[in-house]
Amino acid sequence: MYAMKTSSKKQKKAQTTSELPEELVLEILIRLPVKSLRRFKCVSKAWRATISDPSFIRSHLQRSASSWEQNPSLLITPHTLDCVAQGDDWPMTFSSNIRFYQWQQGASKVRLVHGMDLAGEFSSVCCFAHCDGLVLLPTDTNAYLFNPATRDVVTLPETFRDTMVGDVNLPAGFGRDPRTGMYKVVRSFFRSIDPETGIYDMGMEVCTVGSGGNPCWRETAADQPYPVAGWITAQSVSGGVYFVIDSSRLKPRPHGLVRFSLEDETFSVTRLPDELDPGEEESFSLDVMHGELWLTGRRVGHQSGEDPLIIWALIQDDGRRSLWEQCHKIYSMSQTCAIRWQFFRAAVAAVA
Repeated sequence: MYAMKTSSKKQKKAQTTSELPEELVLEILIRLPVKSLRRFKCVSKAWRATISDPSFIRSHLQRSASSWEQNPSLLITPHTLDCVAQGDDWPMTFSSNIRFYQWQQGASKVRLVHGMDLAGEFSSVCCFAHCDGLVLLPTDTNAYLFNPATRDVVTLPETFRDTMVGDVNLPAGFGRDPRTGMYKVVRSFFRSIDPETGIYDMGMEVCTVGSGGNPCWRETAADQPYPVAGWITAQSVSGGVYFVIDSSRLKPRPHGLVRFSLEDETFSVTRLPDELDPGEEESFSLDVMHGELWLTGRRVGHQSGEDPLIIWALIQDDGRRSLWEQCHKIYSMSQTCAIRWQFFRAAVAAVA
């Protein structure tokens, strides 16, 4: 009996000493890919709590972003048409088969990471927006939030504030609230139109995702200072969502962007680069690369067909002063079209 007790105590001691310290377990988990973390949630309640903790998620995102700098990859999702209809201002025959492909730098092929057919749920889509590997798909019916790494999809609830029912060009965007860590989808909607000037009165609504309850839309307390363009998806960076102003009927025409703060849900105006041709105010593109807002357009004083395409990066925007820095200059217009489409529209998100 004594020998048996001794053996039992030794086994118990061996089991106890073989357990890894909590700090070491955390360091191991934070280095794993999302696919593995999903499986390890089932190991124990403690691991599930650790992996689901917002602070762990933020740390994992930061490490993933750092790894991406060393070994870049892109998430690509094509916009395809089921058929081509003549005369449409904007196509209404987009395929509902959504696919995400990952391309690793140096690879000759892409890899399918997630695919889903939303058959019959929409007929038109706008440009995608992305933040922290999540992808927002705005359509003419609903908005969808994809997590290609976990293959989760959230269909956001319908909204009934828009007075122009059926309009496919509702400006939308999303990003992460730096104060709470929650993700917010923001969407502008039409209230009315001035019959004399043709200027739209527009409001903004917000849907918080990941707060624990059912997501719902709520109107912001503050009104946006200008109507925003529906044909350009907003871009999010550093806790702000940037919308292009629809200045076609405004006099004087503002030389800026509408910035919506995800933290306090207020609006401000970010001035565009002084060198940007005023005639380009409705044809430039906005994109987020390397955590910066990038603007692509033409510089003042160059002749069409000969002017280079300039890419500026927003390096400072504190609500009072904005500072843009020229990053790239592209002279070949034929190459420009291909580069802009491939580089900015296809590479909707960086994945670790």
